[in-house]
Amino acid sequence: SGQPVPVSHHPNMKQGLLPSLEDLLFYTIAEGQEKIPVHKFITALKSTGLRTSDPRLKECMDMLRLTLQTTSDGVMLDKDLFKKCVQSNIVLLTQAFRRKFVIPDFMSFTSHIDELYESAKKQSGGKVADYIPQLAKFSPDLWGVSLCTVDGQRHSVGDTKVPFCLQSCVKPLKYAIAVNDLGTEYVHRYVGKEPSGLRFNKLFLNEDDRPHNPMVNAGAIVITSLIKVMQFMNKMAGNEYVGFSNATFYGNFCPVSTMVAFRSNVCFICSFTELHYASLKFSGFLKA
Repeated sequence: SGQPVPVSHHPNMKQGLLPSLEDLLFYTIAEGQEKIPVHKFITALKSTGLRTSDPRLKECMDMLRLTLQTTSDGVMLDKDLFKKCVQSNIVLLTQAFRRKFVIPDFMSFTSHIDELYESAKKQSGGKVADYIPQLAKFSPDLWGVSLCTVDGQRHSVGDTKVPFCLQSCVKPLKYAIAVNDLGTEYVHRYVGKEPSGLRFNKLFLNEDDRPHNPMVNAGAIVITSLIKVMQFMNKMAGNEYVGFSNATFYGNFCPVSTMVAFRSNVCFICSFTELHYASLKFSGFLKA
């Protein structure tokens, strides 16, 4: 179904009264039945692309769990119980079930993604990165795809629960966090905006004694010194697992000479002994 059932189709609705959003959502999912099985609601929810772990649905899921624990008919929801469970998050749920998200037919979309995944899975060329010992230990057979739309619709297929280090993928995220927290003008007091023309890992400063940009290692290290990384990353991941790979940290450790050189050119706004930015661990599921 996926579309709200017209009000005129509901004989139980009193004449002259407009239905609430909760009523419409109940009738959409119930399809003429007096009660909704909990598993049917969860299945219908997932078909829109939303997950039960979505922090935007926390109140709904908490109430659903409480209802299951305290009612004798725990696996079935009548209209009153259903409305009680969904009322706190009714706007988001209504958008989902009325197909108002950026990808209305999410099931067809994910079916196509899965086909592309299976096709790409047959490719066996290439090799894992080996410039850090810890990265070289990863299995080349791991393959997963996770996505998240602008409306929070999520899909994962394959080995998406295996944590891995973000490495340089974290650089644009760190830069975005810094600009969001501190503003562009402040951030670029400490790091430039132009390409360096050198390899990404070269310790080289521009004519103003600043790293050339946030996407080279020198710039990323300085950006990391400006922000509270883990706090923001946890928030971005919906307060789900974000880890730190100590083994990768030591395998990729930035030499003391680099820190001394940066300090001598006043690249940092505060003092510290050790700093690194590329050893955060996410799964593919959370990275999406």
